[in-house]
Amino acid sequence: MLATIAIVMPEAAADAETRPKYVGKVDGSLLGAPATLDPVTAQSHAELTITGLIFDTLYRVELGGAIEPRLAAGKPELDNSKLVARIPIRKGVKFHDANTLTVTDVAASLERARTGGGRWALAPIVSVRVDGDAVEIALKTPVDVAIMLSLSPTAITRQGRAPGAKPIGTGPFTLESLDRTGKKLVLGAFEDHFGGRTYLDRVTLHWFDKPDAEAKRFETDDSQLSTRGVAAFTGGQPKYKAGAVDGPKALLVYVGFGKKHADVLREPAFRRALDLALDRNALVSVNRGEAVMPAGEPVPVEAGAPLPTPIVRTGDLGLARAALADAAKRVPSLDATRASQLTLEIAFEDTRPDDREIAERVARALGKLGIGATLSAMSAVELRDRISRGTTDLYLGQLAAPLPVAWAWWSAAFTAGGDDWAIQKLATGGLTMALARKEFAARRPIVPLMFRGVRMWHRADLRGMKFDATGRPCLEELFVFGSPVKSGVP
Repeated sequence: MLATIAIVMPEAAADAETRPKYVGKVDGSLLGAPATLDPVTAQSHAELTITGLIFDTLYRVELGGAIEPRLAAGKPELDNSKLVARIPIRKGVKFHDANTLTVTDVAASLERARTGGGRWALAPIVSVRVDGDAVEIALKTPVDVAIMLSLSPTAITRQGRAPGAKPIGTGPFTLESLDRTGKKLVLGAFEDHFGGRTYLDRVTLHWFDKPDAEAKRFETDDSQLSTRGVAAFTGGQPKYKAGAVDGPKALLVYVGFGKKHADVLREPAFRRALDLALDRNALVSVNRGEAVMPAGEPVPVEAGAPLPTPIVRTGDLGLARAALADAAKRVPSLDATRASQLTLEIAFEDTRPDDREIAERVARALGKLGIGATLSAMSAVELRDRISRGTTDLYLGQLAAPLPVAWAWWSAAFTAGGDDWAIQKLATGGLTMALARKEFAARRPIVPLMFRGVRMWHRADLRGMKFDATGRPCLEELFVFGSPVKSGVP
């Protein structure tokens, strides 16, 4: 008996050591500050990360392309002859406030998105109504309903209401606090999540307005997750061994147009001139260690876009100046003698450190055209407010959609530029790749810069890190496995 005990006890101890552990707290970072926690209006990587943790959608597109039911109880039941889709809703799902999810909550949420800021995602829908234990969606045109209902604006909120200071969703985490002054938010595990409780009890996510602050925090182990941990290795090693996981190139960084110098900014030939003056190859080095693809249109290669041409990559100054001369025929302030007196503001978020360097590259492109530029760093909330009021000249923005879904990218890009063309075409089934490319080139509602794949660094004992098809880090999948090992220890 003594011999048996001597053998069994070490095996049990080893098993306990290597099982995933429930832990009290993990610190990490966001790629900037969230301006909103409303999934209907979320656009930036930070916003999509947070709303994806607090709220659930009916479906989710995985990185490999598989569509996973979330709040839906199964696949859409389609009647293509009548253009109707019936979506059964999972039973017994709880909101963070302990209320049970109802079909009415789902219908109200989809209707709010369809008639508001989520129109770009739900343009093919005519109406949403309750049908027993399901929602019935009437369509204007055939579309992949499951993919449409995986897009961020379709997330389900309590009674379909816009989230307030305390967002109520069904997601794996609840919002415990949001401290904009302290640049952090705290998420707590939702005990009654239908998918099961997360291994992490609490996640604290920070954002930073100094380029090296995040890396230093990761290096000293004050943070175990980092979107900029790679910068720590330029001057040394982090306290504990770390690894990295790369997301898909599913985050579009773009230049948007405000209304401050409206005559200049709304002129398509000026937008074309800026596009042609950009050296996008120079942007590849901005995000060190991450996968970056220069982009001439707002659709990734994986969704059918062509590889970037030499002009897209490095620009063509001769063609850019010709486009500016064409613009000057309609906008006198752009003629050769007056353009040098024009100065345009480039606004960007102060907690996305890479955006300052990107803004500088855009300013250089303007300089090649003889136009001056000033750089304005501001909070995410102020930037969103100024964009909505049109009190900027140029600004840097972000968009994300499921990687292989071209129509979603076109619709999101046109809408971000304040142009309803894609929504109208999507509603009638007339949004084709060829037509969208032609209209985008003529209108240029935004100027795409690059598709970025976010790299997430993590302490080596923090496992399970993965991304979904929108490039959102799935922090709900994380768990602790083993113990941290100091750097330099074999």
